[in-house]
Amino acid sequence: MRDSGKKAKAYVLFYVLVFLLGYASKAQDQPQKKDVVRFDWQTSTQMPQGQGFPKKGMAGGFSGVHNDALLLAGGANFPNGYPWEMGQKHWEDQIIAITKEGVNYNWHSSKRAKLPVSMGYGVSLPTKEGLLCLGGNNAKGIVIKTVLISWDPLDKDISQQQLGNLPEKFEVAYGAVHQEQVYLGGIANGANKLFQLPLSELLGSSSEQKLSWKELPPCPGPPRKMPSYAVQGNGQSDALYIFSGRSETEAGIVLLDDGYSFDFPSKEWNRIINVPPVMAAPALSFGVSNILVFGGDGGDRLQERDVLSKQIQTMEDVVGKDSLQSVLNGMLKNHTGFSDQIWSFNTITNSFQKAGRLPENPPVTTNTFFWGEKITLPMGEISPGVRSTGILQATVEHSKGTFGYLNYMVLGLYFIVLLGIGIYFSTKQKTTDDYFKGGGRVPWWAAGLSVFGTALSAITFMAIPAKTYATDWSYFFYNLSVLLSTAVVVWLFIPLYRKLQLTTAYEYLEQRFNLTVRMFGSISFMLFQIGRIAIVLYLPAIALSLVTGIDISLCIVVVGAFSIAYTLIGGIEAVIWTDVVQVIVLMGGAILSLVVIFFDLGDDVQPMLSDAMENNKLTLTHFDFSWNEPTIWVVIVGGFFANLITYSSDQTLVQRYLTTKDESGARKTAWTNALLVIPSTLIFFSVGTALFLYYTKFPDALDPMAENNDAIFPWFIINELPAGVSGLLIAGLFSAAMSSLSSSINSTGTVFTIDIYKRFYKGVAEKKYLKVARYATLLSGVLGVLFALWMASFDIESLWDEFFKVLGLFTGGLGGLFLLGVCFPKANSQGAVIGLLVSSVVQFFVSTQTNLHIFLYSAIGLGTCVLVGYLSSFLFPKTRK
Repeated sequence: MRDSGKKAKAYVLFYVLVFLLGYASKAQDQPQKKDVVRFDWQTSTQMPQGQGFPKKGMAGGFSGVHNDALLLAGGANFPNGYPWEMGQKHWEDQIIAITKEGVNYNWHSSKRAKLPVSMGYGVSLPTKEGLLCLGGNNAKGIVIKTVLISWDPLDKDISQQQLGNLPEKFEVAYGAVHQEQVYLGGIANGANKLFQLPLSELLGSSSEQKLSWKELPPCPGPPRKMPSYAVQGNGQSDALYIFSGRSETEAGIVLLDDGYSFDFPSKEWNRIINVPPVMAAPALSFGVSNILVFGGDGGDRLQERDVLSKQIQTMEDVVGKDSLQSVLNGMLKNHTGFSDQIWSFNTITNSFQKAGRLPENPPVTTNTFFWGEKITLPMGEISPGVRSTGILQATVEHSKGTFGYLNYMVLGLYFIVLLGIGIYFSTKQKTTDDYFKGGGRVPWWAAGLSVFGTALSAITFMAIPAKTYATDWSYFFYNLSVLLSTAVVVWLFIPLYRKLQLTTAYEYLEQRFNLTVRMFGSISFMLFQIGRIAIVLYLPAIALSLVTGIDISLCIVVVGAFSIAYTLIGGIEAVIWTDVVQVIVLMGGAILSLVVIFFDLGDDVQPMLSDAMENNKLTLTHFDFSWNEPTIWVVIVGGFFANLITYSSDQTLVQRYLTTKDESGARKTAWTNALLVIPSTLIFFSVGTALFLYYTKFPDALDPMAENNDAIFPWFIINELPAGVSGLLIAGLFSAAMSSLSSSINSTGTVFTIDIYKRFYKGVAEKKYLKVARYATLLSGVLGVLFALWMASFDIESLWDEFFKVLGLFTGGLGGLFLLGVCFPKANSQGAVIGLLVSSVVQFFVSTQTNLHIFLYSAIGLGTCVLVGYLSSFLFPKTRK
């Protein structure tokens, strides 16, 4: 114990020393803007002149992609002279399709398929059936017609279908399709309006049909025209975001410097301040929490021209009027174009940051979207009265951070220490009892730390801060419910496992029921753990690759190889003692991050916490009586049963209860883990909130093109911490991964050796069993690494989702088998199998046919298995054991 205390002090001193040295070398008082994104813009194709296509380009047109063809329709231009040449605006009714064949682009027009009227400056909404062209204006005023245009790739033909109209006198300004509902905002009778309509009703309508548009709460503030808009998630729900724009009054044009978000579930508007001037700019949602806004009109010169136009209209002196008209024409002719600034808006922190630049002559009054893998901006207005004729496209180069030699040295030293622990304990592995149970030599506190480290994976290390950063603390009590689950485990399960002198939890299933039940539990556990090894390797590797540039495959192989090595040679003792080291590194890294963040926030911590509280970022519970949302009831009930299943039937954790000297030590092991959950939960949730505060104060430090929020913590570690310190924290991330990995590898080897090999091959020499144990351990680790590499090479995260959906149907039932066996003496093997099968069917139904929160699946699976298994057992009364 004295040696252990010295080791702990050494780790603490090492952390403090590295922190002080590294932080002292941090050369800036606040984060510096990093150039992490580069847009490579090119004009991919130009509109042919003549050949029946609009002259001099167009602006305000409808545009989008259908069946891999770019569709353009309507809009307006000045084909017979620019405004300063007294040319008149011409409104288009033509529909154009652009297709790609290799590197070549083909332009298609149709004399047959045209818009029902000339129209432009409306809203374009893509659907599976085609591109919706909704409302707008023309020479006669407001247009309320709606049209669906589409491209047939087989016949290479354009078609159009006129649909039902918009509400009367409604001048549409922005819109979206979300969950099969159409939302359109704009102005009617001088006031803001917002309407909703089922997409199916619109698509199935005819031009004469009156549609059932439902009026929703309108956008607050003055009537808003020409906003920039896009749909994006904000961590809790999806919302329609609108930025900037203008309000036209009798006194003149008012430029708007704010924005709003419309939350789809609650139907509420929330104001956004400090919005840059992005009137008429196209916007594009990117990743899970960013909106890219391309350019826009600052509006100041528009206001000057508006004032001048009003003076000309009211002036009676012909000479003076001609003089002012000449000035106005000069302003139009010499206009230098619109902003080339690309902005990135983060929906979590509600802040803008500069993300890049547009090329020369950036367009406004156009749309933006992905055409293939390229960001696309069709033709638009490049200065008053002047239209572009080309299709702008960009590829995005997302530069990644560098890890640095010092960080690699720290990480390498950490790996060497872990391998040394494995080598040290390899000399003590004489029998399978030593290899799988540590010969009962493991102290209870070390086993408790190992249970804690095993339950906290690298996914948790990233996911909890990311979830709290994006939402609030409503999942807090999910983790704390482990206290309730532990009480049940200590009372019911640990005494039983210790009394029966088990090596695996699934031995109990055969003793209580039969071999079939045991085999089901063992095989499903091994499959689950091999998949878990893969995902615990794969997901952190993705995050590290995104922020450091380290190759994903290299991350997987290195972490997997070291985990296999020390687990293979050192057995469960090596796993447990490396877990102890890893818990210290993991928790130390999280605490270190909190210290660094609050140092950087300085005196702003208190007011920012108050703002966070006002914005519900610190909400602990939701007391609604809803089973579809993470309410307090869902969180506690779901957390209790999920943790009960894990801590009572998961071999990676049950194995720890069997490594201590006696039952008392096993109980202490369980309670050590449970009590550690309280401070660790506080720390990781606090890290998430701290990251939110940090990036609210320093929005330029965010990744403007982040594809997901899960990498937010690694992004902070790599980009905001000095060398050495960031190496230690990445070591903490690896610690979380390796702790879970080594436990899964060792437990899978244990289950194969004890439940499969030793069960069917009895009387074999102990050395033979030990050799098989090592081979099984090696094989499980290698299979997990290969599975992870396969996932990385095909970029198939969804495969993991499907894998867990299938196995997840049985995990609740598997936990139910143990509870059924322990608590219901009359339950038998036939009833247990029936309960398990019915439980799987019920869980499948619940997951696919209901909106119940995912936290409840385990409770439903366990409850169904126990109830059905118990009742079914009465059908087979003579088979009870």
